[in-house]
Amino acid sequence: MEILKTSSLSIGYDSKTVASDINVTLSEGDIIALVGPNGAGKSTLFKTFSTHIKPVGGKIDLFGKDLMSYSPKERAKLLGIVLTERPDDMFLKVFDVVAAGRYPYTGMFGKLDETDENEIKVSLELVGVNHLADRVFNTLSDGEKQKVMIAKAIAQNTPIIILDEPTAFLDYPSKIELFSLLKKLAKEQNKAILFSSHDLELLLRYTDNLWIMAKNKPFAAGQSSELLKNGVIKEYFDLKDIDNQYLMNENK
Repeated sequence: MEILKTSSLSIGYDSKTVASDINVTLSEGDIIALVGPNGAGKSTLFKTFSTHIKPVGGKIDLFGKDLMSYSPKERAKLLGIVLTERPDDMFLKVFDVVAAGRYPYTGMFGKLDETDENEIKVSLELVGVNHLADRVFNTLSDGEKQKVMIAKAIAQNTPIIILDEPTAFLDYPSKIELFSLLKKLAKEQNKAILFSSHDLELLLRYTDNLWIMAKNKPFAAGQSSELLKNGVIKEYFDLKDIDNQYLMNENK
C-alpha cells in the first residue's frame, strides 16, 4: 500500500530551490536510505516532509491526501520524524522524552493511560535504553540521546518513520543493531521507514533501496544493487572501488 508520494517536488528555503523534480513513493514495508554529500538537501527534504518548511513547488501526498491539508495532530498519528534537533529542557527524564511521542493519543490533558505506558516501555526495550528510563536526558552521551529519540519515534506508532542521521554518534555494533531493528519494524509491522546516513558502505550491505541527492545532479532512486551496476553511486560519490568490493562480497 502506497503511503507517501511526491509529484514534481521542489524543495528549498525562501523560494531558493535546493533540489527539484523529486518523484518518489514510500509504501508499507519499505526501508529506504537517503544518501548524499553535505549540502545536497537531505535535511531540507526531511523538514519538508515534516512540514517545518513548505515545498517550493510540486506536491506531497500522504495516504492520497495533500500533506499540508492535515492538522498537526492528524499528521502526528501518521508520520513520526526524528530530526537532528534535541529537547532543550535539561531536566526532562528519558521516560518523559519518549512519552512525548504519545501526545497525539493522550487527549487535551496529556494523561498517559495503560496503552501509552506499554507503548513507551516496549519502545525503550526495542532500542535497548529501558535501563535509562529514569536518567535525565541531558546527562546522556550523544549516542544514548540518539537512541532515546529513536525510541520516541517508535512510541509514536505511526505507519511511516523518518530519521535524519539516526546512526550519528553510534558505535559500529549499535549501527548494525539499529539497521536490524529498522528492518524488523518494516517487515513485521509493515512500517515505511526512510532515513539518511553517511555510512554508505554499511547501507549497501543492509538496505535494498536508496534515494540519492547531490548538488547539480538529478534526484536518483532505485535498488542499491542496480545503482551500483549502473555506475550511479560511483558517479554521484566519486568513489573508486566500493562498488567492486561490494559486488564481490555479494557473490561470495
